[in-house]
Parts: sequence; C-alpha cells; structure tokens
Amino acid sequence: MEKNRLVRTSSTVGEANLHLQITPAYRRDVFADGEVKNLVLIYAKEALGKMNILLLAADCGPDHMHFFLGSWKNNSIPRIAQAVKGFTSYMMRKHHKNLIADKLWGKKFWSEGYFYRTVGQVTADSVKFYVERSQRKHWKALDYAFYKQEKSSQMQLKSFSS
Repeated sequence: MEKNRLVRTSSTVGEANLHLQITPAYRRDVFADGEVKNLVLIYAKEALGKMNILLLAADCGPDHMHFFLGSWKNNSIPRIAQAVKGFTSYMMRKHHKNLIADKLWGKKFWSEGYFYRTVGQVTADSVKFYVERSQRKHWKALDYAFYKQEKSSQMQLKSFSS
C-alpha cells in the first residue's frame, strides 16, 4: 500500500481519491481462489500504473473487488473503470483461462457496471474498517431469512405519499 500524499504540480496542490468496486460477470465467486485474486490485482496495478494512478489499497470478497485509488484527477472515472476492467479481463482470459473457465466463459470477465465514490484521505485503518463493514453487509444479504426480515422493515415508497 502506498502512503497518501498531496499531489503537487506547478500550479496546484491537492488530493483526489476514488473508491471503485467492480464485480465479475454473473457475480461469480472467482476471488474465492487466491491465485485469481492476486493475478487480477497485479494486472490492475499495471493498468493503473500506465495511467499514473496510485493503487492505495485493494481488497475483495469472493464476488467483487474494491480499489482505493489516488492521483486520478487527470482521468475520468469511466476511463479508469474501462482500463482496469478491460486489461484485467484480457490478461486473465489470455493467460489464465484455466483458472476461471468453470465460472466464466466467452470474452466476459466483469459485469457491465461498477460502483464509484470519491473519498477523502484513505488510511490503512479506514480501508480495514470499510472492507470489514461492507463484507458483513454482503454476507448478511446472502442469508435469505435476514434479507426478508430487513426488507419487510424498510419503509415503502408509498409510505412517503401524502
């Protein structure tokens, strides 16, 4: 993990951090295999390095990956997502198809969408807190009884009508 730092140019000083979450096609649990996780991280770091974007932190659940990125201000979020998803997909399918063939097929590695949020300073503790907290949310959602109970306690849109 790289240390946060302010980015200085001839006329600016600042910090631009981004949280990007991407999901494999069909929400398959490809990252349950540690080798797949490590290879995707290596390729993602390579793609980001070509764009001069810092990979501040990364972690994943079995079916999604989180990236905390710094110094991305000279790139658009769609361009970053496309570069990471495109390069990692290409490299995994070209060089490591045997690791993913039972879960993914064709030219697809990632789902079409992504989640993003610009964020403030990212520290090791804040990343650990976020990932642990977000993972609990994902695991709870997999428990249908819990999900059904949570959903029934939520206010419905019609509840807000007058």
